[in-house]
Amino acid sequence: MHEEPEFSGSVRLGVAAALSRGYAEDARAFLLFLAQLLEDSLPEDTEILRQGVFKKEVVGLAITLGADRYRFEHVGKGGVCASRAHIVRGISLKTEEIPVEQALTELADALETRVASNARARTALAGLLGLD
Repeated sequence: MHEEPEFSGSVRLGVAAALSRGYAEDARAFLLFLAQLLEDSLPEDTEILRQGVFKKEVVGLAITLGADRYRFEHVGKGGVCASRAHIVRGISLKTEEIPVEQALTELADALETRVASNARARTALAGLLGLD
């Protein structure tokens, strides 16, 4: 019998640390990694932003968790910018640009809440944290 990975209160810190570490190493590669991770674990909440005619290149992603929609986009010279929009009944009431590190911490908090009820997200995050 296959057991689900154990998650404790430290999951948020582990996810935030793993995401921040990846971002610090290579922002462009990180964006691709985050897009793949979120698309695999939460496809119904994730939108991958692609650009190009023949070879569709990932240029960003958006994920809606709870009442917030986080958007990460590639900007010139390999950088990434982040924003958060507060959504009420499908309408974006307020969108603000926030530091990537803050967005990653908030995303980790929201993911911690989501993994409590989503086995696919739990398995993907366990792989990210090396808990599988």
